[in-house]
Amino acid sequence: MEQQLDFGNCYYRPSFFKMKIDLPIDLSNLNEIEDGAFGLYLHEYIHFIQDISTIYGLMNISTINYYIQYCANKIFVDNVPNFNVPIEVVPKIEKENFGHLNLKLRPIYIGSPIKQKSKSISHFSFDITNYEFEKDKIVNVIKIKFKDVETDEIRVLDFGGNHVTEGMAYLCEQYHHKGILPDGEAYPYKIIEEIVKLEYPEIFDDKYFLIMICDMSLMSYHPGLSFIRLLRFFKENNVHDSEQDVADIYKLGLEEIKGNHVDFTFLIEVVRKEIKKNFNADCYKPIRDWIDTVFDRIKMFRTEVPGFIGDIIHFGKPKQNEFFAFFLNMIGSPLVLNSDDDASILLPSDFNPPKENFSPAIFWAINQVLRVFTRTDHSACELQQFCKNSKIDNVNIKVDENCQTSPWVKAKIDPLCPFGQIWRHWALSDFSPIYDK
Repeated sequence: MEQQLDFGNCYYRPSFFKMKIDLPIDLSNLNEIEDGAFGLYLHEYIHFIQDISTIYGLMNISTINYYIQYCANKIFVDNVPNFNVPIEVVPKIEKENFGHLNLKLRPIYIGSPIKQKSKSISHFSFDITNYEFEKDKIVNVIKIKFKDVETDEIRVLDFGGNHVTEGMAYLCEQYHHKGILPDGEAYPYKIIEEIVKLEYPEIFDDKYFLIMICDMSLMSYHPGLSFIRLLRFFKENNVHDSEQDVADIYKLGLEEIKGNHVDFTFLIEVVRKEIKKNFNADCYKPIRDWIDTVFDRIKMFRTEVPGFIGDIIHFGKPKQNEFFAFFLNMIGSPLVLNSDDDASILLPSDFNPPKENFSPAIFWAINQVLRVFTRTDHSACELQQFCKNSKIDNVNIKVDENCQTSPWVKAKIDPLCPFGQIWRHWALSDFSPIYDK
């Protein structure tokens, strides 16, 4: 269930608005960091943009929220002090439950995990197959096959959103930082380029165009399939020059892959409400306001400047790029951690929440709650060092043995840590999981 997009020891955690740059540096002022560190930041920041500005990203957030809210409600309604994990979703009316359907399809849309890398590959090929995920219900699955040059292993994997998002972020990072940062592994970072070699080799060197195609692919539920469809469509229609009008290219591409997808402007409003549903108490108003601010502005960018991600890259190096500076000022950043778990966040312009009630780490805490719902054994809370640092949270929070083994107990200990806040806010203070071990 949990998903992580990583590059080296840096990563972005989709749906939970958290990124980590594994360097012992101050990340609160981007103008002062070295180019290499900025390249790493940009890679993970692109994932944040993908998360909130694409149909794929928003559907992923929606599905995760559906599962988490289902679990919390089930525990509360069942009213049994000790609940079994992992929790399985069993909807009352399955045919009408789109959340459950999306939960079933999510692994297909995401594709295979990316944790196991392959530095160099050969004999690459792919095939589009049919998969019956329910009786008489078919979805396309893209099977990729290659040889790992170092191990001689033949790997067969599912190509999906994991690979499109990572491939796109890698292209963005390398656009201005090639030679400054080390070369990425062929799997997963260059899989989209392997497919381009087979399908439309004429555009292989036009990295800006490839970034655009990745971005368009993410405006669908199934980015892996959409990426291949777009390559074939653009080849058939002789669209190959990224210097053509970007708006026209986006219009052509998005019309080609639209299918039965819900409209972006509709989906972002649905997801906005689903996220805010996690934070009903008055004390969370600053969090709700942050979501509103970011979603209002990213909606404006996506609808009025559909190719804005390309502009972030194409208008020069990010530090000297006025458009990127404007975008960063308007949207801000997610929670950003360095190697010491010191946290910072760039707030959107004209958004000034009261510090005592604004903790973006609350999303990271929900991520830890997800682990409780889905894992079969004890999982230590990841926020321990963050809470010890206490740079943007309550300085009186105590880190103890419960954080390591039973973080739900923290819901009964004041002052509340981020995990304890959520567990109590969701009326789960009297409930705890049962583990076999």
